[in-house]
Amino acid sequence: MIHFNYLIVFLLFSCNSEIFLIKVTNDLNMNRSYETVEIDLNLFPEKIINNIDKYGIFDLKNNSLLSSQIIDNNLDGKYDVIIFQPQIDSNSSGNFLIKKINKSNIKKNKNICYSNLMPKRMDDFAWENDRIAFRTYGPEAQRLVENNKKGGIISSGIDCWLKKVEYPIIEKWYAQHFEKISSYHEDTGEGLDNYHVGGSRGAGGFSILIDKEYYNSRNFIKSRIISNGPLRTIFELEYQDWNTSKGYIEEKKIISLDKGSNLCKIAVQIRGTKTITSGIFLNEFDGKITENLENSWVSYWQPHDDSELGNALLSKNKYVIGSHKFVGEDFDKNHLYLDLKVIDNYVEYYTGFAWLKSKQFDDKESWNNYLDNFSLKLNNPLKIEI
Repeated sequence: MIHFNYLIVFLLFSCNSEIFLIKVTNDLNMNRSYETVEIDLNLFPEKIINNIDKYGIFDLKNNSLLSSQIIDNNLDGKYDVIIFQPQIDSNSSGNFLIKKINKSNIKKNKNICYSNLMPKRMDDFAWENDRIAFRTYGPEAQRLVENNKKGGIISSGIDCWLKKVEYPIIEKWYAQHFEKISSYHEDTGEGLDNYHVGGSRGAGGFSILIDKEYYNSRNFIKSRIISNGPLRTIFELEYQDWNTSKGYIEEKKIISLDKGSNLCKIAVQIRGTKTITSGIFLNEFDGKITENLENSWVSYWQPHDDSELGNALLSKNKYVIGSHKFVGEDFDKNHLYLDLKVIDNYVEYYTGFAWLKSKQFDDKESWNNYLDNFSLKLNNPLKIEI
């Protein structure tokens, strides 16, 4: 059967040079799904790159058209990658074709993975997928504090929005809140925002630790959406240079969240430090800490109102130095930290959460198992051949 598949591919290539085979191999002893495969479009001829919106990715096994997304990562007007999410059984491979699509076959997919600036609520920036949602705070929220006005916040911390549904809720919750239909701080059936950030790192903001002192950036000053789509949302946040006892820090984050994932990727471009430490706020001190540095993650599982919430930080093995906990008199400074190495002015980590009311996980153990598997897959990526 394998020879038969390759024979078909050879004949297709000989008849039509605009069809390419993508082979995806899974070397792990676990099935893999909701894992995004990213294909560099520079590997294809110019005529395909220039018309990539007319192409799709087909599963060769059943000739089905898969959901895909094309992304211009640097916003220069030219697409850089095409992404899709294959299902690959353990210790096996899957074959996929990239070829032109008949317009009648094209279906518009909803932007389940979505991010946007929210000027109605000052200038929050919020993002979500089919499982989780977040927000962080912009310059207007900072200006209110600096001008001694109510309603502002100075924080580069990250807020969790706890959702029970797979469809987008960000725009809806903000609209209903400001039209006084309902408050996103109350659960009307879809979830709510009842997570405390304040001056803390919240769910995954980072600090720089120097001589037992933690230094943080303030609110972002600029935001830029790179792509919203069915499989990934990706955006950029810029920060004003900020000071530490050892000099100024230059910081920019590129944040992405993929469909089906409970963990959001934060890629940090940073100058002025060789390490950072990303944090989870230790709310109420009534939870349980799990540290699994062999698999490069830490987690804090806690009672949360009438439910339970697990927050986690995770990275690739090469970035992880260790972990630590800080507890002091200032409530908002109490955190579990994952300590990370900056390599060539760059470091990346993942932050995310599990809320029991979403019914995505049964308990702390199933969440920890998810983190173990995520780490294993992250450090052993799917192999791609074209």
